[in-house]
Amino acid sequence: MYQCRNSSKCISIYRLNDGVRDCHYNDDEQLTMANNTCELDSLKNYFKCTKDNRCISRHLVGNGVCDCIEYLAGLCEDEHSDSDLSRKKISFQTICDGFTELLPILIDGQNQTDETECEQWLCNNTYTRCNGIWNCLDGADEVDCDRSPIINCPLYHHICISLNNTQFMCLSIEKANNGQIDCLGGTDEPKLCRSNDHIPSKNYFYCEQENKGICLSTMYLCQTGEQCTFGDDEKLCDKSQNNMNLVEICSTEEELVGSDMEQFICNRFDELKKPKIVHFSFGKYQNMIIHTEKGSQASFLSTSSTNRKIRQHKHRCHRGLDVRVQLNSEKNWSTMSCLCPPSFYGDICQYQNQRVSLTVQFRVLSDAWRTPFTILISFIDDNHGRIIHSYKQITYLPMRDCQTKFNVYLLYSTRPKNQSKIYSVHIDIYEKISLVYRGSILLPLTFSFLPVHRLAVQLKIPHSRNIPDSCFDHQCIHGQCVKHSNKPTTTSFCRCYQRWSGQYCTIPHYCSCSSDSLCVGVSANNQSIYICPIDRFGSRCFLTDPVCQTDQNAICHNGGLCIPIDEYAQSTKKYTCICPKGFTGDRCEIVDTKIIISFHKDISLSQSMLVHFIQVIDDAPPERLTTFKTIPINQDLITVYWSRPFHMIFVEIFNHNYYLVVVQQTYNRSTTISKTINPSDRCEHISELFNETIVQLHLVRLIKYYQLPCRQKRSNHPLSCFYDDIHICLCEKYGHQYLANCIEFEHEMKFDCSGQSGCENGARCFQDSPNCAQTSICVCPKCFYGKRCQFSTSNFGLSLDAILGYHILPHVNLLHQTFAVKISMTLTTVMFIAGVINGILSLITFNNKKLWEVGCGFYLLGSSVTTLLTMIIFTLKFWILICTQMGLVVNRLFLHVQCISIDFLLRVSLSIDQWLNAFVAAERAIATIRGVNFNKKSSQRVPKVVILVLIFVSVATAIHDPIYRQLMNDEDDDEKRIWCIVTYPPSVQVFNATIQALHFLVPFIMNVISAIVIITTTARRRASVQTQQTYREHLVDQFWQHKHLLISPFVLVILAFPRLIISFVSGCMKSAHESWLYLAGYFISLIPPMLTFVVFVIPSTLYQEEFRTTVRRYRTTIQTRLCCI
Repeated sequence: MYQCRNSSKCISIYRLNDGVRDCHYNDDEQLTMANNTCELDSLKNYFKCTKDNRCISRHLVGNGVCDCIEYLAGLCEDEHSDSDLSRKKISFQTICDGFTELLPILIDGQNQTDETECEQWLCNNTYTRCNGIWNCLDGADEVDCDRSPIINCPLYHHICISLNNTQFMCLSIEKANNGQIDCLGGTDEPKLCRSNDHIPSKNYFYCEQENKGICLSTMYLCQTGEQCTFGDDEKLCDKSQNNMNLVEICSTEEELVGSDMEQFICNRFDELKKPKIVHFSFGKYQNMIIHTEKGSQASFLSTSSTNRKIRQHKHRCHRGLDVRVQLNSEKNWSTMSCLCPPSFYGDICQYQNQRVSLTVQFRVLSDAWRTPFTILISFIDDNHGRIIHSYKQITYLPMRDCQTKFNVYLLYSTRPKNQSKIYSVHIDIYEKISLVYRGSILLPLTFSFLPVHRLAVQLKIPHSRNIPDSCFDHQCIHGQCVKHSNKPTTTSFCRCYQRWSGQYCTIPHYCSCSSDSLCVGVSANNQSIYICPIDRFGSRCFLTDPVCQTDQNAICHNGGLCIPIDEYAQSTKKYTCICPKGFTGDRCEIVDTKIIISFHKDISLSQSMLVHFIQVIDDAPPERLTTFKTIPINQDLITVYWSRPFHMIFVEIFNHNYYLVVVQQTYNRSTTISKTINPSDRCEHISELFNETIVQLHLVRLIKYYQLPCRQKRSNHPLSCFYDDIHICLCEKYGHQYLANCIEFEHEMKFDCSGQSGCENGARCFQDSPNCAQTSICVCPKCFYGKRCQFSTSNFGLSLDAILGYHILPHVNLLHQTFAVKISMTLTTVMFIAGVINGILSLITFNNKKLWEVGCGFYLLGSSVTTLLTMIIFTLKFWILICTQMGLVVNRLFLHVQCISIDFLLRVSLSIDQWLNAFVAAERAIATIRGVNFNKKSSQRVPKVVILVLIFVSVATAIHDPIYRQLMNDEDDDEKRIWCIVTYPPSVQVFNATIQALHFLVPFIMNVISAIVIITTTARRRASVQTQQTYREHLVDQFWQHKHLLISPFVLVILAFPRLIISFVSGCMKSAHESWLYLAGYFISLIPPMLTFVVFVIPSTLYQEEFRTTVRRYRTTIQTRLCCI
């Protein structure tokens, strides 16, 4: 509240500076600024007048009256007219058009406007030609434009009124603007009376007065008393009509009845009606551009009803309808009765109801634009029974109702209302098709003492992924405690199960609705409240809606979903069709336009591109919409489907690298457009067209050079388009030359689906329409994937899925797959063959009881088995991935089983193999240290236990991997893929990284230490026996003799190191082009399991001999059995 100065009177702060004097001293209208902010700026209800240091109420802004002080010839801060905008904004369309609109800008000591330095600009251009105004001083832009001339003239002649005989004559264009007046009023010399500054002139009629030229307004023409020395202001007047001293000849009342000469003069001096704001158009083809009707709402009254004469009578029923009720048809007894609206009651609707007037507009995130909702609006109090005084149900379809404001009256159940209770509006939201509960919103009445409480709110429907938060604030006996989505930290309620009601769900009630509906509460008159499924309606959901029960294809074509319209939808139709992708129209009958884009081989492509669609609208700014397309690897053919009208298409490859695709004067729907983009279609930046001196100029000077690039002839190809920081310009053919036509283009546009983006992780959101869009797409940042960008490629872990997955083309046979896939198939086949051979040879060698006399034999036998299993599992993993991404395998159970098992088994087998190799080295080191005291029996027992423990530990430390693995559907614009991903919580992620490091580093350290121990111990023993050599010499000899013990672990570590790097250094692939590096690292890391035979058998004389012996034994056995056969 605000207290008036020197008075006890208090007024609402919302009545300050509202243009009405409420305080005696008028201090409520003199609110000034403090510290450059309004004193009540925190209320966001005031507008700052910076010129006169005042604040005014925001409802005074744009009211047609200048409430702030005027400045600069009529400019006003609180009135945003076209004239104000044209004086401040540099507009390409009005540059150098002969009329100064822009306020002077001081640049290098000179005032620059839109009409200075116009030497390079043609006054006869797209926007000035035949617009009814002489933009060129010689009228070249208007010559030969009149299709119904008053007199017939040769080409390149103007019509004017002769100064000598006051008759229409033809004037050659060469005589216009030649400094000599030939026409009455100086119409052939417009510069005589045209204003040279931004302040427009109303005086255009030129004549002589006392030996000097003057300019008169048309209001002085044909008036009593001659203003001109030679009577020029009276020569064109119609003497037959006594219109002297009545109204000016160019007034709207006289415009249609004036003489031909009067009308000619008025039309010629119509420059004051020149539009201040000119929007982008295609010039002379403007009439071919589609017209967007701003008022497309259908009338709800039939012609007969609107033309029907309304019977005049006294308003007996006040706001209600007076109807006659027939009591007895035989005796013709009837009575008059009143039908009252919800806001009134009484016999003649003479009393107002205490009520809540709710105006609500809903908002929903982009991923739910095509989801219909049932919204239950209940009026409740704080009573234990949680009485619902009144309620309304609304069917809300975002793509249809995104701008609809629903007006609802909610009445109290008693008259008068109980003042001791606290009332609220409670809104429950359900998905109409599935009847899934989305959440609830609470709107408490802050001024409950008011008889009529008005609420106007804009509410956001909770996201589908936001499961209603549970709470423990209430002891809900037969229900669930749920937090309100708009006040999750302060309010909650008991959401009762069906057949229960009350504040704590303790009151049972009987539900007699259809089985497929929801019983959600009880009204004050003890009537159950139901949420009906999509095909039913009525108080108990037993009535079937016939609108959508007929053949769906007969109503909504091409697989569209029919949604019945409820009473709140402002439409004469009885249904709405939710169209599938690729179709639009009231009945999904319109096929989207298909644009096929291919690229010249010399154009470098990125992974993705933006496609900008621009629709040109008459007398309105162009409408721009942008979509995103992924460019498939090794492909240069892109197909885009678009449902909205458009006249221009630009594609943006990389950042600000534009190519012109299509320019069409007329939009043709449901067509196929094919375009090969050549290097000549590229839009060059102005820095490529002008030198640095020109580029650095202020825009008001720079823009006047923009006609030059299009007019310059090029030897290779004409320039198609160019751009600066604000515009993108076309080079259009105009006559026999090319001229620039620029459109404002926001290069750094924020794509967030008008603030309703359902995308996650900072993704950009693109929509197909600025208002009530039907579809949207999320463009994920690097490392993120999924329909909402909810998954990260780091979640794939060390897997082929992230590295190779996007190289695999769905529904394309192997012969036509990408080069990366073919290389991977070749490498996998080679590695599988080599791995199987290695595993078999190793098994032949170490499956020998002689080698089991010490523990090394057992470890190497286990390593032989794991290496063979590793290569088999890896090959299975590869081919399952290929078949899944090609779309050959779609069984979800099989995919889920392989998802949680294949990568887990591969990880376990690799870890076991590394540890077994380390235990081999450790066993050898222990044998070297103990020498003759080495216990072979103990060495035979320990490995069996160690291997079992190793298997258990490896499984236990990797068991979290299958637990957190899941299948994920990734629906791209053109592709549908199924991924196997793993998502670790932060704590598990730390544990996983630690385990990965331990499984890698500890075996490596054990190998190195064991090798060093073997070499040093052997050297020390020999030095003590063979004293002729020093210890160092023995050490060198032992190093060269056992160098394979050091080389082998280092080679294995180097080969396995890429796997560790991929796991730790980069959590995801930021680009598909990085996949070669990752792919190489992945395959290299699988080489160690193929080298068991090379690392352990070939360097060892003992193992080689055993291998040969075993091979000879197998050969003898086979030959013996073959001979027996």
